[in-house]
Amino acid sequence: MAPVQVAIIIPAFNEAGSIGNVIEELITAIGDEVTTIVVNDFSTDNTANAAAVGGAVVLSLKENRGYAQAIEEGLKYACSELKVDYLLTMDADGQHDPKSAQLLIKSITEDEQDLIVGRRPKSARFAEWLYGKYFARKFGISDPLCGLKIYRKCLYQEYGTFETYDSIGTELLTWALLKGFKVNELPVNIREREDMSRFGGSWSANKRIFLSLLGTLSYIRKRQSAGAG
Repeated sequence: MAPVQVAIIIPAFNEAGSIGNVIEELITAIGDEVTTIVVNDFSTDNTANAAAVGGAVVLSLKENRGYAQAIEEGLKYACSELKVDYLLTMDADGQHDPKSAQLLIKSITEDEQDLIVGRRPKSARFAEWLYGKYFARKFGISDPLCGLKIYRKCLYQEYGTFETYDSIGTELLTWALLKGFKVNELPVNIREREDMSRFGGSWSANKRIFLSLLGTLSYIRKRQSAGAG
């Protein structure tokens, strides 16, 4: 396989209606010099075929493992099978504008940063706003829950995992901040999705996010008390 610099990892569960357009827009915005990996999280629709037809590498899981574990599989594949320096994560529902993904790639490769987080125009839920307020005060990062992120590959390799608790995709970021890596955030465009969110209703989503924040506070305390960052 020809060397590539960036791997784009997209976890997908029943996203046949959007994944093809997402891949097409990525190719238009970024070109085919990156490899797009769609992790089909045991979808019951045509997600895998739509992604393959679009030109993505498709990893199909044998059971539904959820957002974080799907990303984990994509990250492991990229690090073991591709010659990449950067790993970008984004959603399959079309809300993350591929032009914003292009912006993150351009910024991290030109400015020699270790991790860039997308900053959405607004928080979708109160608990997300609260999560962001804490991170902004402690780390200067206001939208840790944004799924559009790009990592230098060595961060994932050094930490060894994407998530060990339900951090909703923030654990690797939190570790990098505590370790003093160069982390930045950039404003990104978020588009409306046409169907229902996979994250659940308002009450259940806020509860999960709040519990995740408590888990992150505990994680930070343990890392800092151990003096390991």
